[in-house]
Amino acid sequence: MAQITEVEVKRWHGDAANRVFDWQLMPLENALRLQDEKFRCPECLGQVRLYQASAEKETVARAEHYSKNPGCSLSDHFSGQKSPHPKPLN
Repeated sequence: MAQITEVEVKRWHGDAANRVFDWQLMPLENALRLQDEKFRCPECLGQVRLYQASAEKETVARAEHYSKNPGCSLSDHFSGQKSPHPKPLN
């Protein structure tokens, strides 16, 4: 199963003359440093939650979909056929 290594976050980006508030792709490790943000899957556009790595529990940093999406190859419920999330974050 593929894992989510990058997520999208909606924020201001661009230079001073051309700033836009839009989705920006960033590595999972960078996104974990942000607070009070909504994140989405770059493939299906569904909302994901982020989890820090834990040496104590021997887990790695990861992102998981809030709700199951069998149409996302980055989901643990992938059916084999890609399709957008039924409730995408816009």
